[in-house]
Amino acid sequence: MKRSIAVLFFVLTFAIAATCQTFRGTIKGIVTDATGASISGAKVTIRNAGTGLERLATTADDGSYSVPELPIGKYSVTVEQTGFKTAVVNDVTVTVSSELRADVTLQPGDVAQRIEVQGDSLPQVDSTSNVLGGIVESKVVTNLPVNGRDYQKLIFLLPGVAGSPDQITDSPGSFGTFSVNGARGRSNNFLLDGTDMNDGYRNDPAINEAGVFGTPATILPLEAIAELRVLSNSEAEYGRSAGGVINIVTKSGTNSLHGSGFDFFRNNALDARNYFNDKASQVQNPFHNNQFGGALGGPIRKDKTFFFADYEGMREKGAEASTACVPTAQDIATATANNGGVVNPVVAALLAKNPWPAPAGSVDCYNSGGSNISLATPFSNRVDSAIVKIDHSINSSNLLTGRYYIGDSDQSFPLALVGGGLLPNYNTATPTRVQLVSLSYVGTISPSIVNEMRLGWNRFAEGFFPQDRSFDPTSIGLNTVAPGTPNASNYNFGLPKITVKGPGSSLAPLGADNGDPRQRVDTNWHYIEGVSWKAGKNDIKFGYEFRRTSVSQIFNRGFRGTLSFDNLDDFIAGIPDGGSQRQGNTNRNTLENSHALYIQDSVRLTRKFVLNLGLRYDYFGIIQEKHGNFTNFDPATGADILIGNGRLYQPDYNNVAPRVSAAWDLTGRSKTVLRAGWGIFYDAFSHDMFIGHLPFNSGFDPGPAYTGNPAAANPISSAGLFGGALSAASPVYGFPSLMSDRFGVDQNIRTPYLENYNLNLQQELTKNIAVQIGYVGSQGHKLFRFRDLNQPTAASIHAYDYQTNGCCVPGRYTSGGTYFNYEESSANSIYHALQTSFRVNNWHGLTTTLNYTWSHSIDDASDGEDFVPNAAQPNDSTAPIRFNRGNSNFDIHNRLTWNFIYEFPNPASMRKLTNGWGVNGIVTVQSGQPFHLNYNFEDDYDGSGEFFGRPDRVAAVHYSSDPRNFLDLTSFAVPCTFDGNGNAATNCVFSAATGNSMHFGNEGRNSLIGPHFRQFDFSIFKNTSITERLKMELRFEAYNLFNHPNFANPYLPGFIADAAANGIASGTATSPCPGVAAGRSCGSLGLTATGDVGIGYPFLGSGGPRTLQIAAKFTF
Repeated sequence: MKRSIAVLFFVLTFAIAATCQTFRGTIKGIVTDATGASISGAKVTIRNAGTGLERLATTADDGSYSVPELPIGKYSVTVEQTGFKTAVVNDVTVTVSSELRADVTLQPGDVAQRIEVQGDSLPQVDSTSNVLGGIVESKVVTNLPVNGRDYQKLIFLLPGVAGSPDQITDSPGSFGTFSVNGARGRSNNFLLDGTDMNDGYRNDPAINEAGVFGTPATILPLEAIAELRVLSNSEAEYGRSAGGVINIVTKSGTNSLHGSGFDFFRNNALDARNYFNDKASQVQNPFHNNQFGGALGGPIRKDKTFFFADYEGMREKGAEASTACVPTAQDIATATANNGGVVNPVVAALLAKNPWPAPAGSVDCYNSGGSNISLATPFSNRVDSAIVKIDHSINSSNLLTGRYYIGDSDQSFPLALVGGGLLPNYNTATPTRVQLVSLSYVGTISPSIVNEMRLGWNRFAEGFFPQDRSFDPTSIGLNTVAPGTPNASNYNFGLPKITVKGPGSSLAPLGADNGDPRQRVDTNWHYIEGVSWKAGKNDIKFGYEFRRTSVSQIFNRGFRGTLSFDNLDDFIAGIPDGGSQRQGNTNRNTLENSHALYIQDSVRLTRKFVLNLGLRYDYFGIIQEKHGNFTNFDPATGADILIGNGRLYQPDYNNVAPRVSAAWDLTGRSKTVLRAGWGIFYDAFSHDMFIGHLPFNSGFDPGPAYTGNPAAANPISSAGLFGGALSAASPVYGFPSLMSDRFGVDQNIRTPYLENYNLNLQQELTKNIAVQIGYVGSQGHKLFRFRDLNQPTAASIHAYDYQTNGCCVPGRYTSGGTYFNYEESSANSIYHALQTSFRVNNWHGLTTTLNYTWSHSIDDASDGEDFVPNAAQPNDSTAPIRFNRGNSNFDIHNRLTWNFIYEFPNPASMRKLTNGWGVNGIVTVQSGQPFHLNYNFEDDYDGSGEFFGRPDRVAAVHYSSDPRNFLDLTSFAVPCTFDGNGNAATNCVFSAATGNSMHFGNEGRNSLIGPHFRQFDFSIFKNTSITERLKMELRFEAYNLFNHPNFANPYLPGFIADAAANGIASGTATSPCPGVAAGRSCGSLGLTATGDVGIGYPFLGSGGPRTLQIAAKFTF
C-alpha cells in the first residue's frame, strides 16, 4: 500500500498538478446560433473592466468554453466568429470560488457589427455544480452592522451554520467558532486568497482568533475583504477539513485610484443596562471602544501593476466591576499581635508593597463576612492590523500576485475574575502577533490549459503572562521559582496565587491566574501547484497540495505555584497550610507534514445535465515532537511507553475520498435546477490534543508531551510545600513527585471523516430573485473523543463499601481518583437538515437574504477534548459508547437569519431630503442549545471518582420563564439511595446484602434545552457627495435594537449546570430544603449571564443589552 501511494504521488506531482482550493472564479458557457446549433471554433475574449486583464478561449466541438482562474471582479465576455455578429456580455460579475454560466447566442451578420447585453440577465442559479454554502459580497461586508467589525459574524448569516449566542465556542469543550452542516467547530478550513489561514494548534482561524477575553486578538480589516464564501459538500479540489471551507478574497487595486477612511465609536454611555445589573442603581461597567482605519488602492502602472493597502486599529478600554474583602489596618494589627508582635520577614516585604488596596471606611468583612471594597478592575485591548497586496500582469497569459498581512495586539484582562473578587494589577497580559504571506502565479499555457502555483506562510504567536511578571518573588525572599526550570526568569516571575481564608469572608486573592504563563508559536507552510484543463465536454482539474505545520510551546500552568493560609494569623506568621507547584521543562515542539492529491472532472453529458466526479486522497502526517518528548500509555500493560522519536500512533494511509454530484437544468433555460451530491471529507488533527490537551478532570494537561513517566525526557512533576515558615533562606516548595495522571493516544487512531449528502432545488423567480430549498445530511465516523480508562466499572462501584473505606473506588490500574485519559477515534454523529434560502439582489434599491434551517445533530461526543466538561468524555467511560449518544453540543433545531440593505429612492422633487439615505439590518432567531447537569465537585455521589457525576432524573423537567429560576432542580436526585444523615457520598446506603447504592446517573447527555436567542441589529446611514469623487457617510448602528434580553445557557461557558446549585436535601431538620425528599436537588437553577458573555465575561458579541455605535466614513 505504501509503495502504491508513493508511486501515485510521484506520477501526479511530476505529470502536472491542478489548483487546489481556488479563490478565483470561472466563466463558462455554450455558444450557439439562432437555431440552437453549437458553434465550434469561436473566439472568446474575457476582459476585466477594472484592470484590463484579458484571457482568450476557443469553443469546443459542442460549443462550450471555460475560462478558469479569473480574479474576482466585473468582466465583459466577447464572442467572435466569421459569419456572425460579435456578441458582447457586459458586467459579468465573477465571485470567489464561483462558476458563472454565460451562454451566448450569435446572430448572422458581419463580425464588425456588435450586439451588447448586460450581465444582470445571466442566470441566478448554479447549473454546473452542487457546492453548498453561500457568499457574502463586498457590499454586504461593508454595509451590514457587524459588532466589533469581526468578519466571522457574517458567516452566521448563511444556512447550515450553527453557533452559540456568544459566537465564541460552538459548544462546551470545542474551540472553533461554528458548526457547518453537523461538522464540529474544529472542522473548518480557513483560506485567505487561497492559502492557509488556519491556526494548526486549535484548528481555528489564525486571524480574528479570540484572545484573553473573547474579543479577537487580531483583525482582518473589513474594508480589505472583497468577498467571503462558505463552501460545504465541495468538490474534490477542497480538503483538509470535513466542515466548511471559508474562502476569503482580499481587494485588489484597479486602474482608478480609490480609497476610504473611517472611525467607529461606542462607549457605555450609549449602552442599555445589562439585565443582571442592579435596576435601581442603573450600574454600567465603564467601556470605550474605537475602531478606525483606511484603505487605498490603485495603479502603479496602468493595465499592468496594481496595489492595495489597508490598515485598521482598535483601542478598547473598560473595567470589570466587582466587590471584594480586603484586610483593614486593624485586622493586620490584631493578627500581628496574635503572633507576638512579629511579622514574618517575607510577609512584611510583601505587605510593604500594599498588595491589598485600602478598604472604604473601616468595615471588617474578614471576621463578619461580606465585602468592604468596590473594585473596577481595568482591562484594555490594542489591535493594529495592516494588509498590502500587489497584482502584476506580466502579459495577457501570466499574472503574479503577492500579499502580506500583519496583526499585532496587546490585551490585558482579569482572567480570574470569573466569580468576582480579583484585585487590580493581577491581570493576564496577552501579546499576539499574526503574519501571513501569499504568493500566486497564474499562467495560461493555451486557451484550454491554465496553470497556477501558490505558496503561503503564516505565523501565529501568542502568550499569556501575569501582569506582574516583571516582579521577581525572590526580591522579597519568596523563593517560588523552581530551580532548574528553563527560562525561569522570562516565564515564571510574578506572585504565586495566594489565598487567605477568614472566619467571615476569605480575603481577595493575590496573584494572577494560575494558568499563566504559557506561550506558543505556530507556523504553517502551504504549497499548491496545478492546471485546469478544458477538454471538449470535460472540465478537468487534478492536483497536489502540501502543508507543514509546526508548533513551539511553553505551557507553564501552575509553575508560579499556589499558597493558601488558614487565617490571617498564619499569613502574618508566614505559615501556609497548603500549596503546590508544577515543575519541569514544558518546552515542546511538534511538527506535521501533510500531502493531498485529487482529480476532478465536470462533464456536460447534455445541455441540461452536468455530472461532477471527483477523487481526493489526503495523508495527514504523524504529529511528532522534535526532541523526542512524546510518551504514550499502553492500556494492555498499564505501562508508559517512551516514544522518543518514534511514532505516537500508526499512520493512516486509507483516506480516499470519492465525491459525486450532479446538476440538472430541468427547463434548459437555467431557471430551475435540481442538484444532488455525496462525498467523503476527512478531518485534520489539531496539535493541542497532544501538547495542550484540556481534560477537565486533570490538574495538569498530561498529554503525551507532558508525562510523569520518570524514564521520559523532561517529565512534569508536582511539588508540595517545603515546610515551616516562609524564609529567604529556603525554598517554598520541595519534595517533587511525578504526576500520577496519564493521558494516552490509541496507537491505531484513525482519521475522522464525514459523509455529506444533499438534494436541493434552485429556482430563479426573476432576474433579481432566486430561492433554494433542500435536504442536507451528514454522518460522522471515527470521530475523536476521550475516556478515563481508570474509571471503575458500575459493578465494582456497587461492590465497594464506601462507608467503611472512604474515597475512592479502586480503578483499573490504580487507586480511585487518578485519571488515565485516553484519546481514540470511536465516536459517531448524524445530522439532518432542511435548509431554505430566499435572495433578492438589487431590486429597487433592496438587497436581502432570508435563510432558515431546521436541523438535528446527534453524536456520542462533540469534540476530541474537554476544555470544559461534557464535550468529549462520557459519564461512564466503561460503558459502550452508544450510552453517551445524545444531542450534539451545537445542536440548534431552528435557526432563521435575515439581512437587508435598502437604499431609499431619490425622487427629483425630494432629492435634498432623501438623497443618500439607507438602512441595513440583521435579524437572528434561533432555538436553545442543549446541556445537561452535573454535580460540580460537591461529592463523589456516583462513586466514579470523577466528582462530576450526572444526577438521576426522577420527575418531569419543568422550565420557568423567569431566568433566575430557569430550571426546577427537584426533578433531579443524587445517583444513590441517600440515608438522610448528611450531605456526603459516604451517606449513600450500603449493606452487605444489597451492596453500594451508588451508580452512574441516568440523566441523558444534552437532554435539556437552554433559552432561545432573538436579536435585531440595525443601522441607518446618510451618504453625502462632497465632490464628484469624494463622499462622506455618517452611520448610526444599534445592536439588539429592541433590547430583548438574551441569556446564555446555565453556568457559561461550559453549560456547567450544577445539579446542586442550591443544595442537596438531607431529609433532616437542617436540610437546605425542608420538605424535599432526601437526596433530591433543591431550589432552582438560574441563568446568570447574557448572551454576550464568553468564558465568563462580556465582550463585543451578540446577545447582550442594546449597544449603540456611531461612525463616519469617507470614500473616493
